[in-house]
Amino acid sequence: MLSRTIAICSALMMSAAIPSVSSAQSWEAEWKATVEKAKSQSLVFAQQPSLAIDAILAEFTKKFGIKVAATISRPSATLTRMQTEQKNGQYVWDVWMGGTSNMVNSAAPAGMLEPLENYFILPEIKEAANWRHPDFIYGDSGKRVFTHLNELSFPILRNEAVLPELKIATLDSLLDPRLKGKISMRDASVPNFGTFALATLYHAKGPEFLTRLLKEQDVKVYANPQQLETAITRGGQAISIGLESSIWEQCRRDGGCKSVDELKQFSIAISWGLSVPKNPPNPEATKVWLNWFLSKEGQEVSVREWAKVNNSGAVSMRKDVEPAPGHSQYLPDFTQPDKYVFVSSEKGSQEINETIKIFKAVTGH
Repeated sequence: MLSRTIAICSALMMSAAIPSVSSAQSWEAEWKATVEKAKSQSLVFAQQPSLAIDAILAEFTKKFGIKVAATISRPSATLTRMQTEQKNGQYVWDVWMGGTSNMVNSAAPAGMLEPLENYFILPEIKEAANWRHPDFIYGDSGKRVFTHLNELSFPILRNEAVLPELKIATLDSLLDPRLKGKISMRDASVPNFGTFALATLYHAKGPEFLTRLLKEQDVKVYANPQQLETAITRGGQAISIGLESSIWEQCRRDGGCKSVDELKQFSIAISWGLSVPKNPPNPEATKVWLNWFLSKEGQEVSVREWAKVNNSGAVSMRKDVEPAPGHSQYLPDFTQPDKYVFVSSEKGSQEINETIKIFKAVTGH
């Protein structure tokens, strides 16, 4: 009787083990077949300008032999093009990569993107424990925008050559009467870096503070980043709100902006990610890209290449991928995520919308 019981238990244990082995063999076989089929396809890629993304794509082609046809444009332009194409029944894109605001707030709600979980094969991608915070893996509730990078950015700049005697240690310092007429900002009537900066002020201090800042300080509003850069570097402005970090960094590389620096005590969380536009023409190539790029190996390549051409943001949402040297300060503290506005995600969209309403009401833009 005892031997029979042992035999039954052994059989049950073996039976319980079989599904895990079968599952492993299943995904491995699926991955191998997907890679093989993808070699006969190209990857049609939409990206915003980035030398780092260019280098990552080159590494992908080198590893898998899959050619990439990339179109480079700002996210807003990509969105407009995809909207027009999909309305006309044209589905030409496999992957869209870059800042996620337009993906999350416009493309996903309009049904322009695929659910991403259908494209994941590797178990390491599916395992939520491999990512820094389960609530920030996706930028949207429909799981159509994957966030591989959340970085802190500093949208408020100070020209220390203007009003050098003025100390700016807190947000309340921005209401100092000496700054009246000396604050410039990007037009925040639509989502952009200026809107994101104001949304952070709204998040930290509330609508009354934001209204006072715009009314009392005679804030100068500029339509584009180039005008904003001129205002802070040569236009006698002490504070700039909403100048994109890449423009400021390029100014530094070109030998300018020597008296301009970021106010590090004021930060926003910017999200970078990717999505799959509806009905991708090369589904296997799409799967290979997504699974490789979001793997530990792919994210290590991403961090390495990002650090080569960017002074900030060479971080990954994967726990097992270390930030590049000197870049850990740009990783949000995910033990206290509520202190940030994740401006490119669905979570931050409500505060951004409220910010835009206040800006329009006060400035008339």
